[in-house]
Amino acid sequence: MMDQGKISFIENSNYMKVIQLWPRYMTLLLLALVLWQCEGRREAEATEEITVDTAETEDTVRVVKTGNTAEEELEEFRQWLNRQADKGDTAIRREWPRVRDELRERNAALERSFDSLSTKSQKEYRELQARYKRWEERQERRQERPLATDKITEWQQQLLGEYASLKSIQPENIREAYLTFMGVVRAKKRNWTQDDWDYVDYVYSQLNQRRRQLEGKLRTADNLKIRSLQAEYLALEGAADTQTMLRAEE
Repeated sequence: MMDQGKISFIENSNYMKVIQLWPRYMTLLLLALVLWQCEGRREAEATEEITVDTAETEDTVRVVKTGNTAEEELEEFRQWLNRQADKGDTAIRREWPRVRDELRERNAALERSFDSLSTKSQKEYRELQARYKRWEERQERRQERPLATDKITEWQQQLLGEYASLKSIQPENIREAYLTFMGVVRAKKRNWTQDDWDYVDYVYSQLNQRRRQLEGKLRTADNLKIRSLQAEYLALEGAADTQTMLRAEE
């Protein structure tokens, strides 16, 4: 057996070794702790970046999809067609090949996503489609046989009366100008030929151009009334085109 002194010596030696190695152990422990914290931070940052990227991707996808949904394409189609219909004869003639091609492209895009539209939107799209098929046919006719300047003047006078000079139409009287126009359309529409309707439609587009020039100055009530009159005109024009088409098939 070891004597007590030898045991004490060994214990003291081990104690001294522990004391000597303690700073090294602590350094390694602290280093491991720092590395662990850094790794955790990197993982958290990586997770955060992934989350942000995912969110941004989802937002981007949502925006792209939103911009390409069938319902929004229909709204863009409607607005685009209205802008074209508001243009004057000269502008349409100058831009016609491009306008016609774009019209057909938009139409084809909506046809591809037709099943994605709601029942109400499908009906609206078919109505728009029919309306602008007639509009396209009218523009094609005008390219072949432009409207006569002297007859345009006569039709403007007949349809607009005291507002025949478009420059005389101002924010305070544009509502009356539309009312005058629609009063004549209602009264005489049954007697007009297809050629007559071409002139009527031209005057209508000129009136719309004047409205666009005054857009920011119009009262809300006048704007609402004008839009209802525009809707009525388009319905009457569509009915007249349908009757012409039916007569041609007889």
